[in-house]
Amino acid sequence: MRLAFWPGALAALAAVVLAVILARRRRSSALPYTGPFAFHVAGLASRFPDLLLALSALALLLALARPQSGYERLPRPGEGVDIVLSLDISTSMLAEDYRPNRLQAAKEAALEFIAGRPGDRIGLVVYAAEAMTVCPPTQDHESLTRLLEAAEPGLLPDGTSIGQGLAVAASGLEYSQAERRVIVLLSDGVETVGAVDPVTVARAVSTLHGDSLRVYTVAIGTTSPVLGYEVDRETLSSIAATCGGRLFDVYSRADLNGVYRAIDSLEASTLPGEGLFVYRDHHMPLVVPGVFLLVISLLLRWGPMKVVGQ
Repeated sequence: MRLAFWPGALAALAAVVLAVILARRRRSSALPYTGPFAFHVAGLASRFPDLLLALSALALLLALARPQSGYERLPRPGEGVDIVLSLDISTSMLAEDYRPNRLQAAKEAALEFIAGRPGDRIGLVVYAAEAMTVCPPTQDHESLTRLLEAAEPGLLPDGTSIGQGLAVAASGLEYSQAERRVIVLLSDGVETVGAVDPVTVARAVSTLHGDSLRVYTVAIGTTSPVLGYEVDRETLSSIAATCGGRLFDVYSRADLNGVYRAIDSLEASTLPGEGLFVYRDHHMPLVVPGVFLLVISLLLRWGPMKVVGQ
């Protein structure tokens, strides 16, 4: 419950206080009324018209404040952006050229990205030698966060199959009704076990989804084999170009955080960050009794059936 026009509530309080002050002054200065239709009452009963007037003012001014109740409406299919994060969890992601390691740094950056898009459906795919959907696109970001934090090497056979990571992510968006769909594919290696070339997979994804799906690739790690790992930036660049996205080169933790900020700006959500709310006004249940009490108060004060204190 909320008040859409909260100054109305303050006006209601001020009106009640004013009514009480005026009623006291009126009683102290009023001449006795001895008309033939007067009801002479004593004590608190003589203040009954004033009470009704105060209640009427309270109800009408609270109605002016527009009390509302509402609920959060989840975006309907077609609203917002459907996003799938495809994360490499091969053992090379444990390299410590990022602190504490590549995988943890990638997770933390992804978590910030998820937190910044509360209105969008986001899913998670992990891949190594094979790929697996961990979470389909969902607005239950709390569950998604837990699943992302739990993703570790060893969950799948070791190796790198970028093509499968892309194919499984795209399949998760097959039935999406959103006008815009996005895959963020992160890898720190080269294709080692895939049966189909990743660029061929990208062409198939582009043919099936067209311009409604973009693929952003993230190359994480060094280009030299000093650590024993080398990133295939050429393949990742070709995948992104084929699917209408772009390649992000990441050489540091700061670069990694910048990637998600850049994607966030490129794929800005049309939905408000605070959610979608539907409110219903509840002023009429206050207006009707307020008017009724006002009429009764006026009749008792100045009408033919006047109440007079003794």
